[in-house]
Amino acid sequence: MDEPIRANGRAMIVTIHLLPTRKETRRIKLEKGSSVEQAIRALGLYPDQWIPVRNDEPLPLDEKLEDGDELKLISVVSGG
Repeated sequence: MDEPIRANGRAMIVTIHLLPTRKETRRIKLEKGSSVEQAIRALGLYPDQWIPVRNDEPLPLDEKLEDGDELKLISVVSGG
């Protein structure tokens, strides 16, 4: 069974919901002071393909995250 993710003194836990196509939730451990962009890259995703949202407010990629933050990443749909 997987062990729960726990933050230590220099780490934080962030919950990320991938929407609308993947409909999955991931909890990741990051260094304290990490940015939204670093969180997206930690998931193996490209930041320019996602719109980060916290509390229904879009976030800039350089926004610093806090332990316990919960984000939504909304995929950008393009085509023509």
